[in-house]
Amino acid sequence: MEKHGLHAGEGEGAGPQNIGRRSFLKGLTVQALAMAPATALLGQVAQKPPPPAQSQRRRAPLEASELRGIAGRGKKKFVAIQIGARSFVDEGVDKCLDTLRDKGGVNALMATVFTYGTGLAGRQVHGEPLPDHGVQSYDRVVGGSYTKVHPEFYSESTVKDIRAPELGDFDILADVIPSAKAKDMQVYALFEEAYNPRMMPNFETVCEVDGYGRLGRDTCFNNPNARAFLMSMVSDWMTNNDLDGLMWESERQGPLDNAIRAHFGSASPRRSSINCFCQYCMSKGRDQGIDSERARKGYMELDQWVTRTLSGPRNPDGAFVTFWRTLLEYPEILAWQRFWNRSQEEMYGIIYGTAKSIKPQAQVGWHIMHLITMSPFYSADVSYARLMHVSDFIKPSTYNNCAGPRLARYIRNVQSTVFRDMTPDQVLQMHYEMMGLSNEPTLEQLPTAGLSGASVGVETRKALADVDSQIPIYPGIDIDVPTGLNEKRTQPSDVKAATLAALEAGAPGVVLSRKYAEMKLTNMEGAKAALREFGAL
Repeated sequence: MEKHGLHAGEGEGAGPQNIGRRSFLKGLTVQALAMAPATALLGQVAQKPPPPAQSQRRRAPLEASELRGIAGRGKKKFVAIQIGARSFVDEGVDKCLDTLRDKGGVNALMATVFTYGTGLAGRQVHGEPLPDHGVQSYDRVVGGSYTKVHPEFYSESTVKDIRAPELGDFDILADVIPSAKAKDMQVYALFEEAYNPRMMPNFETVCEVDGYGRLGRDTCFNNPNARAFLMSMVSDWMTNNDLDGLMWESERQGPLDNAIRAHFGSASPRRSSINCFCQYCMSKGRDQGIDSERARKGYMELDQWVTRTLSGPRNPDGAFVTFWRTLLEYPEILAWQRFWNRSQEEMYGIIYGTAKSIKPQAQVGWHIMHLITMSPFYSADVSYARLMHVSDFIKPSTYNNCAGPRLARYIRNVQSTVFRDMTPDQVLQMHYEMMGLSNEPTLEQLPTAGLSGASVGVETRKALADVDSQIPIYPGIDIDVPTGLNEKRTQPSDVKAATLAALEAGAPGVVLSRKYAEMKLTNMEGAKAALREFGAL
């Protein structure tokens, strides 16, 4: 146990001297390969050389006594909460920390250091009921960095001016870490891919380019300028703050999933953003033996197929047959999907290597977006077993409450494209079978019922099996994530059931999500009730 609270990923009583086998032997050959295109940048931006590459080796599973220590009943758990700077400004740092500990049993902060979105920053989302704490009014999120930006770390980055303006000089790291440490709370830097090109000068130098030549709103994983920008931020935060670790939210999926509308957003017949076909991706794809131009043409054909399927009459051969025929005609479509996902994993490796080169004991992990619990397409893309070699922990977003309306929309989306030959109810039952879920609501019931707490245990066990219990899995527990006013709303019993399911499945901790500013304290108490019942307080 470190001086200030549990060390993420370690059992109670474990100390820095025990970190070696369980957290630093990471299969660094994988990391080194991922970092190869940016090795020079790493040395310049981090101002330290990367750690020497070691031969890739799979870590041995934790011993039975170690597993009991981090996952068993009666043992203290890692209980983190995602929180933005606005909450500390509104409620006061010390008062806020005391509330988190007393109401939710929290011992770690996932402090939002960078975002241009309202999901992690600001108060409650406009139009949603205000929670039972904090300032009782809405605010405006401009976004950017909520911690000080040290210019010397951005000398190799084309994007530099990112300081969030709305909270003045308040620094979510410098102004919070000392108080958190004094209360035995860890602090992690939480940052996400939620950009605003209008607020970020030179964003065009780092962004994706879709198959139609349009500039995107996200960075390209293969663009050296984008890599330098992310490395600059990580180097700045890790060098200038006493952080216990960091967590990155890359809530994106590959071009195939986006093209077939395998998401819970709107399924518009308008052409989708199919990324990325910028000069860096096209060149790298060719180097890897992919016909990059034919991949682009294949995605254009697929996009046209989706438009016809969404808005036209049923094809005599059916939707799935014609979909599969397109894949057979253009095998480059799948090759490019795999290429995109491996590029994302390279970015994980670069972030991991940058942080570790500065603070080897820091715990670096990843938020895996909510589609992991509902989309077999996305689930196939995400391999916890591959990620574990550049991870100290993984947080799958097992959000069962807001999953009700989200899953219902997802099912209707994919039913309108690749599964148009089936009814929506048939598609839902097929997905339940593929995702290992049983006794869950019907499609009609889903929006108001949500998924059961047991569904959290299903994904937790799956993730732990994939990593062979070699790194911690911290399931995300959703508390008051916004849904429609007539859709599923979180109750204390929901939070308790989900938290208990995660712990019973073997998780050594949880992450209370999405952000404190939208959570009701009465619902947070459900997590503490679960910890108490599990004997973890």
